[in-house]
Amino acid sequence: MTIDLTALWQQFHGHLQPFDLSLQGSELLPHQSGSVLADLRFEGNVWVEKVEVNYRLNPSRYWIAEQELLRILAMQPELSSRLPEQINARLWTHDITMINIEPTTRCNFSCWYCVGRHMVQEDIDPANFRNLLANFPNLKTIALVGEGEPLMHKAFFSMASQARDHGARVLIISNGSTLSSSVVKQLCETEVAYVAISIDSIDPNTFARSRVGGDLHQVWRGIERLRKYRDDNGFRYPKIALKGTLFSYSQHELSVIVKEAFSRGVEIFESFQALNPKESYVNFYPKEAMAEVIMAPKVSQIMSQDLSEMINPMKTFDRFCLEEGIEIPSAKVNRLRNNCDETWLYALLSGDVTPCCQVKTSPSERWNVFNRPVDAILADESYENLRFNLWNGIFPAFCKSCWKTL
Repeated sequence: MTIDLTALWQQFHGHLQPFDLSLQGSELLPHQSGSVLADLRFEGNVWVEKVEVNYRLNPSRYWIAEQELLRILAMQPELSSRLPEQINARLWTHDITMINIEPTTRCNFSCWYCVGRHMVQEDIDPANFRNLLANFPNLKTIALVGEGEPLMHKAFFSMASQARDHGARVLIISNGSTLSSSVVKQLCETEVAYVAISIDSIDPNTFARSRVGGDLHQVWRGIERLRKYRDDNGFRYPKIALKGTLFSYSQHELSVIVKEAFSRGVEIFESFQALNPKESYVNFYPKEAMAEVIMAPKVSQIMSQDLSEMINPMKTFDRFCLEEGIEIPSAKVNRLRNNCDETWLYALLSGDVTPCCQVKTSPSERWNVFNRPVDAILADESYENLRFNLWNGIFPAFCKSCWKTL
């Protein structure tokens, strides 16, 4: 006993097609058949959420298998004599009001694990930034974050002011090395809401081992300068946050970094991570760092344990967002398998939207926030098809080694 949904699928979602990864040569999930989730409306205007829909490619066929049908009827036996008449497979997050865009790929550090050091070194065009704001009328939050140091862009504060006047909250991640008195003053006056500083160790030599070219003492002085100027002059913003990357030689430092950063004026804990094992990043790592890639899962495990056991005096990033009214929707989970549901847009400094911050080439030239309204990009059929596949955990080759594919 099955219900064929092929005609219904083509009627409502002809452009949503599972990727045939066996043709792409992907090692992640080679297949020509499988299952996805969709909401179904049965006769009588009764909706059933997240129904498992089986499919087969070449030619395409969609159906509800007997086991899934029995599960539905066990919950709603009145549907036994009713047929599906509408289908909704657009289950990924749609209420996008945030964008993360790279203001620059330039940086005054030379961190060996940063892919930005292997990208073209350039800045976003201020005129294009104005186009972005015009194309995103319901923008509420903008993260001026990428593979460079955002405060190195000469027009950073002009862009921050424009975003603020547009009604958006501005968030940044900085290496903390450029927090001079004039920069601190402008950060406060332009009401940049949030500055996260990356700290990998409290030992200056260990810090410099990963933050190549960085001076930890200079970073601490900058943080203290920012906190003092903000508080002494009655400014509410920016709030100061902590994040970082740990390695095998610093894997036990999380608690001492948090304690030291808090004593220096940091008030929010954003996140810490182990070395990124994604293949597209590993390709840029020096050969002598390959042992760190192997150790990354262990480092991640130790960090998770330390975080659960330590007393953290800082606010969480989620609490900061709640208190400040910064709305970042929770990712929607697919009950069948690990999936990806980015709740904001990510754009390169070219304006090209990519699936996430770890993908540095846009799949489509039509997804450009400088040239098209954001709503048009979100409704683009090729964009919807990518989000459909990622939400269902059908990962193309460029996702290989991302933790979400494991």
